[in-house]
Amino acid sequence: MIDCEYYLNYKGPNLKKAQLWKKNEERKDITEELKKFYGENNNWNGKLYQYSEVFPDKDSSYLFYVEFVDKNNRKHWFHGMVGESNQIFNPPLSTPSHE
Repeated sequence: MIDCEYYLNYKGPNLKKAQLWKKNEERKDITEELKKFYGENNNWNGKLYQYSEVFPDKDSSYLFYVEFVDKNNRKHWFHGMVGESNQIFNPPLSTPSHE
C-alpha cells in the first residue's frame, strides 16, 4: 500500500456493492471485504493498494464490479479485471460527497 495525499482529502459516496467472479461462474459478494479498504471515511483509507492486497490469490481471470450510491441516490460504478499482483489497484474517484 502507498499513502496517497489526494485520497486523504476525498470523501466519496457510500459503497453499496462489490462483486468478484471468473468468466462463466457465479458472482461472489465481496462488499464487506472491500469496505475495509474503502474505509469509514469513504476515502480508501488515504491509500492506494496492490491488487494482491485487495484481491488476494486472484489473477487476471477474475473480473470485478463495484457500485456506490451518493446522498442523492445516484449510482456510481466501475468494473474491470484483476491486474498483476504487484500492480496498483487505482479505482476511479466518484464525484465527492459533501455531507
